[in-house]
Amino acid sequence: MAKVTNYLEFKNRLSALPLRAQRQLAAKFISDVLDLANDPRIRHAVEVAAKSDATVEELAAAHRAVHAIYVESNPQSDLLEMDFARQAAHFVTAACLVSLSPAGKTNAPAHLAQKVAMYCRMARTCSCMRHDDDAPDFSALGSVVAGLVEGQYRQVEQFDAL
Repeated sequence: MAKVTNYLEFKNRLSALPLRAQRQLAAKFISDVLDLANDPRIRHAVEVAAKSDATVEELAAAHRAVHAIYVESNPQSDLLEMDFARQAAHFVTAACLVSLSPAGKTNAPAHLAQKVAMYCRMARTCSCMRHDDDAPDFSALGSVVAGLVEGQYRQVEQFDAL
């Protein structure tokens, strides 16, 4: 397959995949940011999403578990006291929740993997932000997120090659 060089190509390649393949690719995207979430239930849910033979029951059970984490992990901080590490973990949880979306729902997806990729980017963005001074420090942000985006593009290419 052709090389992915921009967001539109990335989005189009993802939307062309069947739901099961999107889940598997979404699990790869989440794996790249799992270091930001410490809950073992997230890791288990990613393993379920990555399985090519995951049953509806397994997906539903993992979705329920991740939804509970999503509610528990809501940062609930205002902008003055934002905890960026906690926000990053919450975005990882959101990505995982989307990756397990039930197939029958109207919001489940033609763009499941794309949504997961964006949540992963937001998680990594938050993890790079330092807010110890008067203003956030974004110095590491550009190169780190660019590396994540490139990695996602390569994963799509490799996935297409399988």
